[in-house]
Amino acid sequence: MIAIPPALARSVLDDAPDAMIIIDEFGTIWFANRQVSALFGYAREEIIGESIEKLMPERFRAEHIGHRGDFLGNIRVRRMGAGLDLTGQRRDGTEFPLEISLSPVEDVGRTLVAAAIRDVSERKHVEAELLVARDAIEAMRELADRANQGRKRFLEAASHDLRQPLQTLALLNDRLRRLSTDPDAIEAVSRQEQAISQISRLLNALFDIGKLESGAIKPELTDFPVATLFEGMRAEFAAIAAEKGLHYEIEHWEGWVHSDPSLVAQLLRNLISNAIQFTREGSVRLSCRHDAARVRIEVLDTGVGIPPEQLPYIFDDFHQVQLPADGTHEGYGLGLSIARRLARLLGLELDVVSKAAGGSAFSIALPASRGAAVPLRAQHTTSPIDGR
Repeated sequence: MIAIPPALARSVLDDAPDAMIIIDEFGTIWFANRQVSALFGYAREEIIGESIEKLMPERFRAEHIGHRGDFLGNIRVRRMGAGLDLTGQRRDGTEFPLEISLSPVEDVGRTLVAAAIRDVSERKHVEAELLVARDAIEAMRELADRANQGRKRFLEAASHDLRQPLQTLALLNDRLRRLSTDPDAIEAVSRQEQAISQISRLLNALFDIGKLESGAIKPELTDFPVATLFEGMRAEFAAIAAEKGLHYEIEHWEGWVHSDPSLVAQLLRNLISNAIQFTREGSVRLSCRHDAARVRIEVLDTGVGIPPEQLPYIFDDFHQVQLPADGTHEGYGLGLSIARRLARLLGLELDVVSKAAGGSAFSIALPASRGAAVPLRAQHTTSPIDGR
């Protein structure tokens, strides 16, 4: 075994990055490197020969003497005060948190202990800030949960309280229509019916948005056939498209996808309804493109299209594409906004390709699946958001 010269050992300890102190069994400081002076503010000659307790607050000194005795009774390399907050005291009386690692030092005829001391003020400061941030996040999460619960209760109450008088108005309007014989009265009742229908659609859209944002809607993922989904879209929109003189085409495909069938159906309803609304002539087509991993469902139309400068805004609430002078506006610009929220809730990509006077293509990409089907036809005739 090669003996290390004492001068070399002292030089290595002196250049160590941590404060290094060597004490004997009585707690007397035998050696202190230059980092001890930098850390505690004492000149080396001021602490050599002094008790190690000089470097800690007075309130801890008596207790430390007992700990020192315990260590000398079971000498081994270890961290001092594991799980405890240790505190040092500088020459000017200021205190700071520290960590200490203890190691025995072999010496002829005596028991020595080397202590590596590290200031952990910065780490403690960061830990404290992280705790404050964590508490703030927890508080914000709790407030958000309370707000969502409050919003959910409000929506439920508002849905009942606002829809009930609308239903009464619809019933009264229907009775007036059956009793009216005067042409002017019939026209007035017809306009009233349209107004009631518009208000109902607006309320439904607003309630849908509210429920999606409040977290009241939870996706129920399952495997289901695209053909069943498409059949529901055919039954729901074929007559509407025919009334506008549009060719409504639905591609048949036997593949399967994995998602929430009711929410996907609602998303497609909004896209198809939007396509029919903004297509004056030509066609609306529902089709599929697929590979081994994904199925892309597309809604294509030959409608007015969307100018490039408006594309970034079409999913905003109440945004309506500016139509030509001879165009007519219907709806409230909420259909695509709801579609985007549904896509985000389901974790799906919702893309659009369009140009002015060139038609539009909206698409969603669903995970492909080979699971077993459950009959879903009934689900495509009602809203998954509130059962309308």
